[in-house]
Amino acid sequence: MYVLRTEPMQKVRIISIERDKSTVIAALHAMGAIDLRKTHIDNLQDDKPADYANDLSDALIKVSGALQLLTSHPVRVAHHIRREKIIDEVGKHRELDTIYALDAERKSISDEVRSLNYAAGIATYFRGIGIDFSRMAGSHIGYKAFESDKKSAYEIKRRIENAKVHSEVHMAKAGKKRYALLIAYDKSKPIEDIYRGMPVIELDLTSKYLSGTPEKVIQNSLEKAKENSRRLAEISKEMLEISRRHYSDLTNLKEMLEIELERAEASSNFKRTESTFVIEGWVQKRQVGELRSRMASVTDGHASIELIDSGGELAPTHTRRPKFLQPFDYMVNFYSVPRSDEIDPTWIFIISFPIFYGLMVTDVGYGLASLIMATLITKRTDPDGLMYNAAKIWQLNSVAAMIFGFLSNEWFGFQLNQYIAPFQGFSWFKDTPALIAITVIFGVVQVILGLGIGAINARSHGHKKMAIAKVTSMLVVGLGTVAVAGAFFGAFNALITEISGAIAIVSLLLTGILSGTEATEITNLITHPMSYARLMGFGLGSVIIAYLIDMAFTPHLSSGIVIFVLYMIIFVVLQFLNMTLAIFEGIVQGVRLNFVEFFSKFYIGNGIRFRPFGYKRVYTKDNSKNW
Repeated sequence: MYVLRTEPMQKVRIISIERDKSTVIAALHAMGAIDLRKTHIDNLQDDKPADYANDLSDALIKVSGALQLLTSHPVRVAHHIRREKIIDEVGKHRELDTIYALDAERKSISDEVRSLNYAAGIATYFRGIGIDFSRMAGSHIGYKAFESDKKSAYEIKRRIENAKVHSEVHMAKAGKKRYALLIAYDKSKPIEDIYRGMPVIELDLTSKYLSGTPEKVIQNSLEKAKENSRRLAEISKEMLEISRRHYSDLTNLKEMLEIELERAEASSNFKRTESTFVIEGWVQKRQVGELRSRMASVTDGHASIELIDSGGELAPTHTRRPKFLQPFDYMVNFYSVPRSDEIDPTWIFIISFPIFYGLMVTDVGYGLASLIMATLITKRTDPDGLMYNAAKIWQLNSVAAMIFGFLSNEWFGFQLNQYIAPFQGFSWFKDTPALIAITVIFGVVQVILGLGIGAINARSHGHKKMAIAKVTSMLVVGLGTVAVAGAFFGAFNALITEISGAIAIVSLLLTGILSGTEATEITNLITHPMSYARLMGFGLGSVIIAYLIDMAFTPHLSSGIVIFVLYMIIFVVLQFLNMTLAIFEGIVQGVRLNFVEFFSKFYIGNGIRFRPFGYKRVYTKDNSKNW
């Protein structure tokens, strides 16, 4: 049953002397084996991050920010240097200040460009009306400018003329169905009430770039734009040169700083005395020996490692699986992380999901197309993301679809096995009753397996009545299936049928009595096994649709080139749509059968993911020979 369990965990306590703290932390970090926990020993004081943690944090922020402003370049792997030297290197890196200065200048120019464009836009509206923006700061005359639709512009002009407030209004086209207004008015007679509530945009006339006539503003804007473009090009060139020369070493520094900062902050999880410190955490049992050896080596035997009781704390969950199967762990964890004290169903999911998908897609051509599409997705998505991991599972499922397609002799609905090998495992049309029976039996077996796992989980958690209820549920499903098969299909003789039926009924009553609030789920003991018949239903539906498409739209050259091309387009489109539907149902229904019909019989989830204190180096190497 070990394959259905997560990695066994052991809680440990490490006690060492204060002078070895940084060495111990570095060794644990490099080993990446312990998931740190705060110790609950009450008579010890809490430890704190290292004094230099803030310096590391400031340096990391500075380097990370600079890297975001640079263009990425290939990175050469560098050797990890001492912490003191890392901070010193950041301090001496003059290019960092240059990067930030150039970026600040670039932002300043961008702000100026926006202001110039805004000023030039306003000036464009009022060209040719003989105004001088630099003379608008008079003590008695006020100026306001607006942009609005045509109707509002004329309405404002009409209101101002009717109000007789000694004002002058200039109107100009500002675009399609848009108008600009420039209003000169006596400051002693405010005009705000005239346009209040109207759909207008007030234009800012206070910009320092609005100086002189509109024509002068536009000319100055064009001249300044050329100057700004030249300087922005120079800045980009300088930044590219800095990127070429320093992107690699800054990336190295960033990784070193991240590693050192993690180590500097790790001690916030420790307890301490004046001369010692205490670390607690979870490690995989198979690594306890290696941990002892490593600690003895880096502390000259001064470290003590104790195996301690968990005290009721749930151990974190960790699984070991071949890399190509790890996406299944990702999907199960995405649903809910398995608890370390329950059976892990991932292996069953790994086996059953491709079978379900293969049965429902069941076509060599569809499977091959699925494989190509899934592979393309893996090439364009993040390996740590949902899409990538789903696509990796899809690749394996596509192989299953090709296998089942070959067994049933389905190639885009055509029967082509005779050109490869005279073989056909089953026929969707001739063997439909058998396929229904097989899929239902598959459901019965998986539901019984789920109930059995549920019984083991319930027993290990001390829920004896629930464990017995799971066992009686197994009898309901198993013997109930025998009774139905014997009574309606003559699969068993009368004696076996009657005994099975009687035991199933008694077990059903016992299940209801023992399961308490779970009794409402009793109906699922009947419906869930039957749900697996959808494997046959969707598979048969896909095959029938492909067959009908082949009958109606298979192109023939004898029909003429125009009809041939037309039929080819229709054939490809309909096959693609049928394939898309088959793939969608294969994924959705395959996931549903596992996560609803199967997992619901036993799965608790909400486990704690194992997060060891460690760092995956990409751009640096660790020189230490101690670990």
